[in-house]
Amino acid sequence: MFKSGEELRQQRMSLLLRGGFVVTQDAQRRVIKGDVLVEGGKITAVGNVSDEAGEVIDCTDCAVIPGLIDTHNHVANTLMRGLADDVPLEKMLEKTFAVDAHFTRRDVQAGALLGCIEMMKNGVTSFVDLFYWEDEVARAARESGIRAFLAWVILDQEFTTQKGSPLKNAEAFIKKVKGEERITPMAGLQGVYVCSEETYRATREMADREGVMMHTHLSETRPEVYNHQKKHGLRPVEWLEKIGFLSDRLLAAHCVWVTLNEVRVLARQGVKVSHCPVSNMKLASGGYAPLPEMFQENVAVSLGTDSPVSNNGLDMFSDMKVCSLMHKASRWDASVMPARKVFDLCTVDAARCLGRSDLGSIEIGKTADLAVIDLKQPHATPFYLDNVLSHLVYSCRGSDVKVTIIGGDVVVRDHRVTSVDEADAVERAQKATAEILEEI
Repeated sequence: MFKSGEELRQQRMSLLLRGGFVVTQDAQRRVIKGDVLVEGGKITAVGNVSDEAGEVIDCTDCAVIPGLIDTHNHVANTLMRGLADDVPLEKMLEKTFAVDAHFTRRDVQAGALLGCIEMMKNGVTSFVDLFYWEDEVARAARESGIRAFLAWVILDQEFTTQKGSPLKNAEAFIKKVKGEERITPMAGLQGVYVCSEETYRATREMADREGVMMHTHLSETRPEVYNHQKKHGLRPVEWLEKIGFLSDRLLAAHCVWVTLNEVRVLARQGVKVSHCPVSNMKLASGGYAPLPEMFQENVAVSLGTDSPVSNNGLDMFSDMKVCSLMHKASRWDASVMPARKVFDLCTVDAARCLGRSDLGSIEIGKTADLAVIDLKQPHATPFYLDNVLSHLVYSCRGSDVKVTIIGGDVVVRDHRVTSVDEADAVERAQKATAEILEEI
């Protein structure tokens, strides 16, 4: 009944998305009423399309958008959703570490698959993950058909629960999956609080050697920054520049507690940023990532949900709205973070952060990662050409996603996942968590 991601790719046919509001995200940011033709996993026509296709999807009263890109996640932690609410980061970590210590490979795969399903149903076609056992996350991604950028986490030996060397584990994973169509390996680092200078240098050397991007947490909380400054005499961004770690192939999550000087350092080194407003607010980390200053300095910024523990949901529509409102409120300026820019963070800017010029917009030649949003809902009515983009940020919800297409494959149709048995995945995840909780 259900076809795996690989089976979908083998049976790929041409698609015609007919008569929608197409949010192109091209250089002019055009929103047009028209069609999108997909052939061989690529977008081959946009506008009034007369060509025939193997399948026609009626997009009347729908928005057709580039697939959303979540640039920071720990997707296997869906199994810990709701286990550490209403506590600060330090308390959350205590609770999650106790559960995480009992995770098996089976648990990681079950949690990751559940998260992949949730993301695809919410119009997310690509995500960045930072975790160990990324080979199990890769299994879940392949099964579901989602596009995954997977960073095996590296930290000092004294702090890890991984068997063997985290650096060697990450390198082996990178070598194993490099070159896959939808799995892109990355080198991950937990953060300055558990990674020495030697670990940062060795990771950078390995990433350079293998030609992969790096992903890390950076300046997420005030204690992280102040404790590091007390120990090394420099703030984390300054210290990482001094030791030669920063690179234009680094995607840094959070960057909340950074100064204007550090923003300029990030810009100078070409570092990309994943902004995680919902997670940071829920954990009461304090402060706000200085996005307007980052934009002014031309730092590439994207949007991440972060872990299902510190966000609870993987709905990028919800996070877009919070992102915009948070910055408006903190700056006392309603013009800050307009809908257009926030939507950029999940599409074209996210693609820029990942070095993937083939993603993030609906243009001829681009990879066909798309989502169809049903606008004929009470909370999105009235809708018309001029307000569709605002609706996507301020009114729509992940549950409004009707169709999700990844690489030309329909992985969600009429709100239902086509590649895996959702009910079975939910049951497996529920059982896995119940068994873990019995052990702790």
